[in-house]
Amino acid sequence: MLTDLPHRPLRVLHVRPRLGIGGATEYLIRLAESQAEAGYHVAVASGGGDWLGRIAGFAQSYDRLPLTPYLGASKQTPNIPGLLASGLKLARIIRAERIDIVNTHHRFAALAARLASRLTGVPVVTTLQEVPWRNRNLTRFALGARAITMSAMMKRFVVETCGIAPDRVTVIPIGITIPAPLSDDQRRRLLDELHLNGDAPIVVSVGRLVSRKGHIYLIRALPEVVRRHPDVQVVLVGDGEERSTLEREARMLGVTRNVIFAGARSDAVAIMALAGFTVLPSLEEEFGIVITESFACGKPVVATDVGGIPEHVRPMENGLLVPAGDSQALAERIIVMLDNPDLVRRLGEGGLRTVRQQYTRQRFFERTDAVYRAALRQRQGVVR
Repeated sequence: MLTDLPHRPLRVLHVRPRLGIGGATEYLIRLAESQAEAGYHVAVASGGGDWLGRIAGFAQSYDRLPLTPYLGASKQTPNIPGLLASGLKLARIIRAERIDIVNTHHRFAALAARLASRLTGVPVVTTLQEVPWRNRNLTRFALGARAITMSAMMKRFVVETCGIAPDRVTVIPIGITIPAPLSDDQRRRLLDELHLNGDAPIVVSVGRLVSRKGHIYLIRALPEVVRRHPDVQVVLVGDGEERSTLEREARMLGVTRNVIFAGARSDAVAIMALAGFTVLPSLEEEFGIVITESFACGKPVVATDVGGIPEHVRPMENGLLVPAGDSQALAERIIVMLDNPDLVRRLGEGGLRTVRQQYTRQRFFERTDAVYRAALRQRQGVVR
């Protein structure tokens, strides 16, 4: 029994199908790092991924699971054998590591964890990092004792569309560490590596190159921007299935020399620090971790007015908003920023202030800890 629940660090197991590059994995890693620093025993289980190496610095254990949600190239057949095998293996991990609580970071992982919870009595907290537009009944079934969303928009969706009681869902944005300013050597190295002119304006957009991120509208905004600022340099940090389409569009529009495709990188925050401001042209966005990362660098954001973005980007306080899919409006806002360096500086200061007030790692840790302990109190007296 958890008789010492209020007084000791917890033993937590984080579960996600893959630790791939992106905001969902970043959320998991930042949370788990904070927990390890606070003395938690942190275990991680996943199917591998590009950022697997990042957990070595803080996780006490790592286990590989067959957590691929679908079978085959068409991704139409649910991986039921993998689900059952993962649930049984999670139960073994829970017992071996004496886990107090499981935090899942994907709906398929939540399903496997529910099976493990039935076998062990250990509660599950489900972190929802994407709006579950499809299979809403499955989302309702997969949720653990408590759920966490990154934005109020996501909570409204889960409550109103999936029928989850509001008191089971807590909004907890990611916590950010304010990075040290770039040294002169770091700045020179990045400029050389990316073939950038340090005397010309730099704009950065970070995100996977997939259609929902809306990069095509940023590319289509550039001809007008370039007419006003011919030396502007737009760095796209990320990779994905839309890259060839975006490169072709840049060639057709005659802006190839103004666009740098940097690919997927682990130093995206440092690249944002090079910029005057960042751009997030998403068509859908549950939260937008790059917003808080940009703010932490003292850089304002030009972003679309969709999803959870307006909860964090406040016009003329820490950034500017534009309608999604509107290249003309996007061009106009980018030009406003490039024309007004004093405005960029003031909005950047507002972004940094936003991080210090709302997005600290301590606040992130404490709010998540409160959700864990509320879930554990529901199970108080359950013997494993």
